[in-house]
Amino acid sequence: MSKVYFGKFDSKRPHQIQEKYYAAGAKESSWYGGIEPGDYVFVVTNANVIALWKVREYGQKVNPINPSDTGVVLFDEIKRLSHPVPVVQFIKSPYFNLDLNLLNKINKATPGHGFFPIETTLAFPMDNWDQLSFASVRRYYVTLSSQLPPVAENDIMVVIDNLETSRIIGILEWKNGQSQPYASLQKLYDDKNSKTERYALFELLEFAEEEAPNKRNYLKSVLSELERQGYFAVENPIRLYDNVLVGRRKTPISKSNMEVGTEGKTPITQTVETSDIEETPELFEQYRTYAELLDFNPNLILYGPPGTGKTFATKNIIEAFEYTLRKRYIPFSQVEREERVRFITFHQSYSYEEFIEGIRPQLEEDTKQEEAGGEIRYRVEPGVLKKMVEDASAQIIKAESESSGIMGAESIHSGSRVWKVSLGRRNSDQIYNQCKEGKQIAVDFLDHINLADKSYDEIYSLLENERDDGAQKPTMDANTLDTLINQMEQGDIVFVYDGPRTIRDIGVITGDYAYIKGQAAPHVRPVAWLKEFTEPADIYDMNGGVSLTLKTIYELPRIQMSDVQKLIGISNDMNKTVKTQQHQQKPYYLIIDEINRGNISKIFGELITLIEKDKRQTVSTILPYSKKPFSLPRNLYIIGTMNTSDRSIAMLDTALRRRFVFAEMEPDYAVFEQNTAKAGAVELASLLRSLNEKISEKLDRDHRIGHAYLMDVLTIDDLFKCWYYKVLPLIAEYFYNDVAAIQSVVGTKFFEKSGSIRVLSTQPPDQDTVSDFEKALLALYKGTED
Repeated sequence: MSKVYFGKFDSKRPHQIQEKYYAAGAKESSWYGGIEPGDYVFVVTNANVIALWKVREYGQKVNPINPSDTGVVLFDEIKRLSHPVPVVQFIKSPYFNLDLNLLNKINKATPGHGFFPIETTLAFPMDNWDQLSFASVRRYYVTLSSQLPPVAENDIMVVIDNLETSRIIGILEWKNGQSQPYASLQKLYDDKNSKTERYALFELLEFAEEEAPNKRNYLKSVLSELERQGYFAVENPIRLYDNVLVGRRKTPISKSNMEVGTEGKTPITQTVETSDIEETPELFEQYRTYAELLDFNPNLILYGPPGTGKTFATKNIIEAFEYTLRKRYIPFSQVEREERVRFITFHQSYSYEEFIEGIRPQLEEDTKQEEAGGEIRYRVEPGVLKKMVEDASAQIIKAESESSGIMGAESIHSGSRVWKVSLGRRNSDQIYNQCKEGKQIAVDFLDHINLADKSYDEIYSLLENERDDGAQKPTMDANTLDTLINQMEQGDIVFVYDGPRTIRDIGVITGDYAYIKGQAAPHVRPVAWLKEFTEPADIYDMNGGVSLTLKTIYELPRIQMSDVQKLIGISNDMNKTVKTQQHQQKPYYLIIDEINRGNISKIFGELITLIEKDKRQTVSTILPYSKKPFSLPRNLYIIGTMNTSDRSIAMLDTALRRRFVFAEMEPDYAVFEQNTAKAGAVELASLLRSLNEKISEKLDRDHRIGHAYLMDVLTIDDLFKCWYYKVLPLIAEYFYNDVAAIQSVVGTKFFEKSGSIRVLSTQPPDQDTVSDFEKALLALYKGTED
């Protein structure tokens, strides 16, 4: 007997849909999900169902997805739907029994899997395809056990015992005028929640307060409606599943480092268990274009009206970009943990000193000044961008050293310190040659004693005991040994001294202190040589115009990771073809919110030139405070956001516009179909579209209202608060409290002639199901206002 599936087709590969095939190699591939000739497949693309196909056969077809393997499955079209059906509407059809596939996998990334079976009901018109229609939907409710919501045939109820304990006690279906257990969803709930982890709604809310803000907002609306009217009308069963039925799980859970194959190829790792697939959100499709733009130009600005999700989108763009580079899902939270992203907001007083570098006062305390509170000194401190440059440069050094086979480079990090080291004595290369051959740095003081675990004071005493009375105090030698033994760490960089301005080699410390008895210089630290110069390298300018001294070991605080990167001589080629190197170099991201609110010329200064793509790592400038050369690495990406209602994009600095690519983010009415289409009787997409059409006509398109303003609306109470305390004040500000202009946009019901706001009731009058508030909003977008 034929089975029914849904199949997920990438909208970026439209030829598969146009030519009705799916390329995943041999029939045994997990991507096919076991579909057989004669089975039926609902075609899902861009979160919409567009057609019903029938599996014809497995065969061969040359295709651009997997040129090396022509194995495909071929389909025949049974029915093309007259209008794309949003997946939320699709899964609410009475044709299907809800299960994990429909509630989760249909709208989540499913690495290694493209087709999933659907359990149909008796209502499904198998072979009677002319009757196939998705106009009729089941309604879903969360309801108190003492309350019967306005159910109709096939509707589903998640039953809560009472408001005090708020526990789920059953999942029911309304059939033939009475309720009965709804087995498929009850089983899913039982499977996802052990008996000891079936939490009350209040317990879920307590968890969500700190861990999951989306879950928190949803649960608050559910509890509010249960208290107000005894039931909560569910617009989106997927959100019901994510926020109520799966317990204390975050929404969505991100599976860190999940290896993902590409469509048409065997997944990189073993086949993914279907119970685990739910843990990766499917964001790449929607944000792939932005990720491609970021690859085209490392400087991207998202612009649009307020509330279009620009700041929110930056996180998803980063996830999509990480996926394009590394072919595996890296959640934004992991990028944060790796400290590869920073978020700042520009404002009118934001300065160059905060962004690049500046002189800042520091309080230096010592034992002699404790009572006075310390001495104030002024130092050059790096700003946000400069710190990120050092982080990104350290990553480049680490990645490319590893790709060159240098063992130990993996310990390099942005906090690695740089040390000047003299190896041996003047006019003798014995110790230097020993160190180069043995991959170590070494000191020959106290050559007969193992100094492991010795403190500075103990080392000082040992040196002092070996010296004659009246001899020079061994302070410098003690400092040298203490630095080698106790202060240096794995990942620190060493510069081998050649002369007052030059160095001979660069290495990275790869291990702890060791004592090698019998060696000329027995106190050693193992190193890996990153660079061995054929001619000594001049670091005078990098060191701030300060010459190197003869002291054996001391820190070079002026030398930054970006300086080390330049000295090592890492390639500046922006179009490298060695894929392993590209993927090893982890990208760093600077997100600048409200970028147009700052004085761009003042903040960026001379760096406006350096951010340009082809100037990265090839052009440098001398910074005014530190007097050091500075350039931007190629793995640093800048993402800015700007509200067009604050300042027209045309007013931005021309130099800035030339160096960035700009992507407009408009109000997205389709998101309501995938989340909450209606609040009470009000269709949110229609309401917002009507508002924006009028604002565009009366004012301009830059002042439209974004979908984010209504994204958290689940109930009429939510819409009431959003309308009166967010939308109306914003529109009033747009039109400078001109009552006639405001009424031309929102109608006459919400404002008195005097300009005072008129508050309408959300409670329906007697013998009516729609409140005055809902009626006024309906009239606004239907054009039926009296």
